[in-house]
Amino acid sequence: MKKLSFVTLAIAAIVLVFAACGEKKFRGYKQTKTGLYYKYIEKNPNGRQPQIGDILSMTVSYHSDNDSIHLIFPKLEDHEITDVLRESDYDGDIYEAFSMLREGEEAEFVIRADSFFGMGGQVPPMVKPEDMLYFKIKLNEVKTREEYEQEMDEMIQQKKEEDETALANYIAEQKITVTPTESGLYYIETLKGKGAKAEEGKQVTVHYTGKFLDGTVFDSSVERGVPYSFKLEKYATIEGFSEGILLMREGGKATLILPSEIAYGDGGGRFPPYVSLIFEVELIKVSDPVKPSESPLN
Repeated sequence: MKKLSFVTLAIAAIVLVFAACGEKKFRGYKQTKTGLYYKYIEKNPNGRQPQIGDILSMTVSYHSDNDSIHLIFPKLEDHEITDVLRESDYDGDIYEAFSMLREGEEAEFVIRADSFFGMGGQVPPMVKPEDMLYFKIKLNEVKTREEYEQEMDEMIQQKKEEDETALANYIAEQKITVTPTESGLYYIETLKGKGAKAEEGKQVTVHYTGKFLDGTVFDSSVERGVPYSFKLEKYATIEGFSEGILLMREGGKATLILPSEIAYGDGGGRFPPYVSLIFEVELIKVSDPVKPSESPLN
């Protein structure tokens, strides 16, 4: 029988050691045919099984062996996410993990970085393809797209109704008697301007303070000490703000109360969906147009 060399024996020993380390590392986990390691924390065999295209609401925590994933994503525990279940892009990827859960179940998954980020050189440079990423996922709720869209429509309608009620209460409490314009804008002149009339296409310079109905200030050129100048035209600012300026003359002041439909609508940036806004505005100057500055109200 041919004798094994010392080098061959050493290599074999190293392989066995690494195999043993790997087994110890993933002890307690099972493995799918695609190589995905998993371990259930909480089972719910009667829970709803998600189908491709369903909307999943989940609670997720994650880390990696050397925390390289946190060079890309913030370190979050029990992060609430919503995702759409789709076919797996790669063997052992995150969508395979999602598909293995029923509603109400929680499990831990170990996913190779190249399966999570995608094969073909798409792994970020600070992460090695062979890095193992650990995810703890709880599937809280499963909805079909139709159920999800219906829920969103109902939520939107509720938000709109809440805003309409809040605006009506504000108008009543403040004893505002002006008739709103066709768009719903309440224009309250506090100082009549005697200068040039604001017209579409003109350059206007204004000072403004923007507030929510509860009086909280969200933006103010007055506080910054820098007036805002822009060309008065469609889409230059939010609809209700431009409409209000068009009713003013140079030197005038007014309070504009904007229902959500002519403010930020379904929301954007720092603004929640469907909230009415108040602007206290002073029209400082009306002139021929110049190159507009970037609008803080876009």
